[in-house]
Amino acid sequence: MVILIFRPLLGESLVSVRGAYFRICADSTLRGPDNAITANYRNGVWQLGRGQHRSFECSGPFYLRVKHRNGRHERTGPHDFVKAIDGALFTLTDYLGSFALARAHADSGSLWHEVAFLPVD
Repeated sequence: MVILIFRPLLGESLVSVRGAYFRICADSTLRGPDNAITANYRNGVWQLGRGQHRSFECSGPFYLRVKHRNGRHERTGPHDFVKAIDGALFTLTDYLGSFALARAHADSGSLWHEVAFLPVD
């Protein structure tokens, strides 16, 4: 089970979502196992329901499966913590990569096409 915790822009409560896995898609949506849209990423903000969130966090252990623009896949981890903020993913100490153009320094070659959060079996 993968649990994502969304941090709101304003003083609202944290929101958690659970699923067998989640993936950030090329169309800036976050989707779960049923392929339904869980959240949308636009202008640096995750839209989840009616709320706007600056980031989300995932605590592990879990793996990331990254699909690059050239179609190559890569698996990283297991990770104990990853934060998605400003179009990029970070551990507590490191930058992992970008899923939105702003953080990818306008170089679409370094932009990840898809990122999946997968549980450790």
